Amino acid sequence: MTVSEPSDYRIAASSCYTKIRYSVRVVGGPVLKGAQEPELMDFVTGYGHVIPGLEKRLVGHGTGERLSFTVPAEEAFGPRHQELVIEKPKSDFHFPPGMAPYQGMQLPLITSASDAPDTVIIREVRDNSIVIDCNHPLAGAALQYELEIVEARPAKSTDVCGEWEQQGAEHQCCGQVPEIVLGEEKESEN
Repeated sequence: MTVSEPSDYRIAASSCYTKIRYSVRVVGGPVLKGAQEPELMDFVTGYGHVIPGLEKRLVGHGTGERLSFTVPAEEAFGPRHQELVIEKPKSDFHFPPGMAPYQGMQLPLITSASDAPDTVIIREVRDNSIVIDCNHPLAGAALQYELEIVEARPAKSTDVCGEWEQQGAEHQCCGQVPEIVLGEEKESEN
């Protein structure tokens, strides 16, 4: 069996350890990562740990290649969903004494939905209600990548976490509409 040089190896859609040096910006907007100096990121393909459009555009490329591409919103953090902008009564929120809600405030979200976001953003504070946005902050945004592939090779067992194997490819990092329930009390199990 012949082992090819790292520069000859091409990134595969699954089980490939990939390390990139990159910068990314919102198309027509701010730089999100790598503004001063490109950042390093590594991952194993096929586990949904990076946005689908990034992983898809790396397949077939190898170590040392420099790439520039745009990932549309549908392949990044998904489109914005208006149904995820929700108005709730202020009584559904429990702020600590002395803390007042404000537009742009991020709140942790506690829900039983495993695919729900970790935080929501307050879009508007009204007299008796608060409008929250459960979309990912980058939902609806196309992303422009400038990157260099630093390393690409078959993943070793030490590169893969056992939990990833159990979750498989069904676990995705983004782009899905979660079911979100706010202000619902759990029923007693008595």
